[in-house]
Amino acid sequence: MYIRSLWVDHQGETEQLLQSLEEYLSGLTHLPGLVYIVSAGEANVLLERPAIEFLAQLEEAGHNIQFVGSACTSFHAALLSYSKRQEEDALIINLELGKERQQECLDALGIGVKAGQDGLDVITGVAVCWLSKHYHAESVCQISSCDILSQAPTLSGAHELVQSLKKIMTTDFSHSCRIVSFDIQSRWAKGLLKGFSREEKSQWLPSSELDGQHYLSIKPIVEINKYCLESEVENLWIITLGGGGRAGCLRVHRTPRMEGQLLSRLVHTETLSLEEAYANFTAAQNIEGAHGQDYLPHVRGAMIYPQKKYRGRHNQIFHWVLGSGSWRSLLENQGAKHG
Repeated sequence: MYIRSLWVDHQGETEQLLQSLEEYLSGLTHLPGLVYIVSAGEANVLLERPAIEFLAQLEEAGHNIQFVGSACTSFHAALLSYSKRQEEDALIINLELGKERQQECLDALGIGVKAGQDGLDVITGVAVCWLSKHYHAESVCQISSCDILSQAPTLSGAHELVQSLKKIMTTDFSHSCRIVSFDIQSRWAKGLLKGFSREEKSQWLPSSELDGQHYLSIKPIVEINKYCLESEVENLWIITLGGGGRAGCLRVHRTPRMEGQLLSRLVHTETLSLEEAYANFTAAQNIEGAHGQDYLPHVRGAMIYPQKKYRGRHNQIFHWVLGSGSWRSLLENQGAKHG
């Protein structure tokens, strides 16, 4: 699997970021028909009405929009989904929009910026990755491996996850290969890091997420751009932690090879109703507005990825599907009520 182009922007709020995104897309000669939309906050991002407007316009331009995710490993979810399809090209668009929307998801899980929490502070942004199944002269790098590992809900779950990470990161390891740290402002992350020796971690490249900054699903894209494209590291293992006990693993090569494809993986896909997900997040917001209650437990309840039944299931991704109508109908029938 090859990356033909990569772009990211963290400047501004929702409308400025969407404008920047639209300008970038308009500068491309053409766009793939298949477009993946991902967001760590699941359908909560759609409470940002301009986001639905952007998706409605994209659909009306003839694109096949797939809304998939798996917490902060949602970029990985799109890669795994695309690996099972027949299309030659696809676009992944990360929409980490709405500071309040994204932060409340982390706060609802107890890892955000509320008193006594871990201190993860959301950095909103947008990103675009153009993927191709085959090598092109304009390919900028290659992804040869992608997995979402999941910690089992057992006493030995953390130890087993560390061992799985060590095993996957030493597969076909070479001296030119560097590992990007998954260190973030998280007690869970710090616990996992204790499973690696000081010697093992001594050569790791720093995580992009320092001092509590949290890029959500955009972290691996920031690090591909920083280390692979700008610093010209030849081989990378990028490790990204995600809520619900997930660890995304990407093997990236700066110099694409014409031979070799992404290794096929068993992928578990849970298909869900997008309208229902949107309604659940909307209801959580209304609880605060109408009843003055703490709405964060309801935000947590609206999220799919934290559910314990998915713990320990590797390469679990979620796919939200419109039951009827279009993105425009979602905007008109539901989004307009919250404009």
